[in-house]
Amino acid sequence: MNSSTENRLGYNRWASIYDGYVNSTVFVDDAAFPPVWAHLKDQKVLELGCGTGRHTIRLAKAGNAVTGLDLSPGMLAEARRKLTAFPNVTLIEGDLLAMNLSGYDAVVTALVLEHIADLNVFFRRASGALVAGGTLFLSEIHPERIAGGTQANFRDGKTGEAVRLKSFVHVEADILNAAARSGLHLAAQQDVIGDENLPRHNPGWARHVGRKMLRIWTFARR
Repeated sequence: MNSSTENRLGYNRWASIYDGYVNSTVFVDDAAFPPVWAHLKDQKVLELGCGTGRHTIRLAKAGNAVTGLDLSPGMLAEARRKLTAFPNVTLIEGDLLAMNLSGYDAVVTALVLEHIADLNVFFRRASGALVAGGTLFLSEIHPERIAGGTQANFRDGKTGEAVRLKSFVHVEADILNAAARSGLHLAAQQDVIGDENLPRHNPGWARHVGRKMLRIWTFARR
């Protein structure tokens, strides 16, 4: 079973509980990532790995024409339930690595890169989807956490099984080099550090305070 198929099946299992699942990484991404692209309004936006639509709905409310792409039909089913009132959203089941999309002002993607084996193909497809001068906004588990063994995982609500999604370790230099080879210029990056909001939301997350949780990159297409 290849990694795409494995993750499609895994996210299908996760879909029905995803939005209510206690997950520190998603919690931090929800707070830190939207402000980075909040200025996007009335733009044509591609969201890669849109999942259940947690960022899609924010982009749509700002008046953007959003195409949400995801491998998992289960996750997309949840997204469709949220987004029925938004005619400016198109949801597509598909694999970015096998698709040639183009003409977008911005690409937004969160917590997807860890699932990509070939960074060169990912950034080539993402760059190709952008118009000249377009922007890629990328949020991911911090490279130091990934190197330490952190990866997407959940406990199946029906069986109690601990499920770990297929993930790949990518060091910072490989990410930046693959982006540059694809014609993307690093415009900004930031580390998101766990703060006291984490244990206030869930006491068990106190261990993350002061820890590098995410890195967010902004790339511009030349």
